[in-house]
Amino acid sequence: MGGTENALRVSDFLLELYHDASKCTPDELRLRVLKNLQRFIPFDFGVWGGGLADGRLVTDLTVLNQSEAILGEWDSVAQEDAFCELTLNRLGTTARFDDVPDYRASLAYNEHWRGFDASHMMATIVGEPTDGYVSFVGLCADDRPVAFSDTERRLKQMLMPHLSQALRMNRELWTGRAAMEHEAIALVDGHGCVLCAQGPFDDFARQEWSGRFAQLPADMMSVLKQGKPWRGELLDVRMSPFGSNYFVHLSIHPTLSGLSRREREVAGLFASGMTNKQVARALGTSPSTVRNQLVRIYEKLGISSKAELAGLAGGK
Repeated sequence: MGGTENALRVSDFLLELYHDASKCTPDELRLRVLKNLQRFIPFDFGVWGGGLADGRLVTDLTVLNQSEAILGEWDSVAQEDAFCELTLNRLGTTARFDDVPDYRASLAYNEHWRGFDASHMMATIVGEPTDGYVSFVGLCADDRPVAFSDTERRLKQMLMPHLSQALRMNRELWTGRAAMEHEAIALVDGHGCVLCAQGPFDDFARQEWSGRFAQLPADMMSVLKQGKPWRGELLDVRMSPFGSNYFVHLSIHPTLSGLSRREREVAGLFASGMTNKQVARALGTSPSTVRNQLVRIYEKLGISSKAELAGLAGGK
């Protein structure tokens, strides 16, 4: 394949990567990207996840064509794995099993990787902005006559910063969307006529006032223009000036007001459909911390299910 043709294929890959980052959930994104990588690099299965470098704790994982046990069971050999040591000491550098002398004679290889048919692996670990958190992408193969080539290694290393950036963008978008499920904003004129709106503004307004809604009630506008918040049966409303118009912010009553600020964040994200691992990644903490926080949240609210929490948080 010519250099120009290959460059065009990589450009197409990157365009699709960032497009998918704006549309897919985090798990969907990682699966799609791993599948797309098979266009360039022959491998049998792949892992894309993250965790805390200290203690080598994997807290977030998506796997293509393999069981998640591949890293769930890795804990037993994690501290002895020289390949992991190599990649952690060379963050941002793509390494192969073959870069570790006599790796196939090691405990980690024979007691773990070989059992999952990972005769060859090529992996990159990068440090993320959250302190102590690293993300990694590993491509594994069994039926290969030779190790991953230097060309494949260079391609993967070149792509890794893009994969990391796309996933960060993706998670920030989904975190923002989770927040927008509970808030809405509209631009209104001095008489309260709605000029444009973002988020579930129409749904919120119909629930509060019923019927078609195109103008804020006069009595509410009077209160808001005094710089005071307005509270209805379902909504809290506040307003801020914007030139000759106003921004109006609508939100559902804070039914979770008895929780701490961090507990409300955890409750909102978990109720929006995220797993505890995804919540942990979004908030820069660990899944075990999220689990403990959810226990306290359930106790404070007197509930026992995610569905009940979603109802209280205004989730779907």
